[in-house]
Amino acid sequence: MLRFGRLAVIVGIIITSLGMVVGFSALFTGADTFAKPFLGIIPVGFLMTFAGLTTTLLIGTPRK
Repeated sequence: MLRFGRLAVIVGIIITSLGMVVGFSALFTGADTFAKPFLGIIPVGFLMTFAGLTTTLLIGTPRK
């Protein structure tokens, strides 16, 4: 479960940053229909990051 939490944080950060970079750059260049899916995926990445962070904090570090 700890590995899943860490993986969810990393994937969530990647999805959020990819959505922000591609979405806002497409929005500012005038490709609004291309930007909408990328801007819409930002909350999904944020929720995945938050779920992974919560999972990692609740599970804690593995004990020896």
